[in-house]
Amino acid sequence: MTSNKKKKIGKKAMLFSTAFLFLLVCVMILTFFQQKQAYFLQIYLPYEDEVYFETEVTVNDVFYHEYIHSVELSPVREYYKINEQYQMVATESWTQSFGAGLPYEAKDELEMKDGFIIIKQERLIEHLNILPSHLFPHSFHVGEETVDLSGELNGERLRIRVITK
Repeated sequence: MTSNKKKKIGKKAMLFSTAFLFLLVCVMILTFFQQKQAYFLQIYLPYEDEVYFETEVTVNDVFYHEYIHSVELSPVREYYKINEQYQMVATESWTQSFGAGLPYEAKDELEMKDGFIIIKQERLIEHLNILPSHLFPHSFHVGEETVDLSGELNGERLRIRVITK
């Protein structure tokens, strides 16, 4: 083998090893940042561009909001969970009556519990918009924390969302 051929093979090997090392470093950096990423459930005030409440969430965390329906004057609970992709999934609606704005269509899974009709239907949601009023109690529950939406936040347009940091 000639000296020129050896040099060409040596340059190709060096180029290949440099490219491999660069790729390995990129994979390590991406892995590091993915491990450090955290997910938060927020009560966000879009018109104020302000976060009112925030808590870290993990897969399968459950949260709900509960309010008194303004027409039916009965309590309503709407449950959600965090899926494996850290998206919000509506899972259940608990109601004691059927009226304006309440679920009424026949569903596959209905259950009665503690005076509530439980409608089970999973659907992915991007965010949840809420406009609480001081006229009726409205609260948000996640883990051991409760936020009184009808108190300080009455009349504020809220968005419940999941973000990453």
